[in-house]
Amino acid sequence: MLQFKDKRLVKFGTYIASLRKERGLESKDVTKNCSLSTKDLQSIEDGSKNFGFTTLLELAKGIGISPKDLLNIDLD
Repeated sequence: MLQFKDKRLVKFGTYIASLRKERGLESKDVTKNCSLSTKDLQSIEDGSKNFGFTTLLELAKGIGISPKDLLNIDLD
């Protein structure tokens, strides 16, 4: 069954993946620095996971940037 993906989540996920790759990080590098699983990170990056504030904080920690930098994206 085809599931609808919110375009904002897809755009945010693509942005997260690009930030990770710009820093030369693999998914496993991010997840070893925070409490996210590889599956959760992949779901965020492909835009299929809607997540909460604490996940945003863990994502920033895993990538090694400020949470505010994760939100430096136009989602309109």
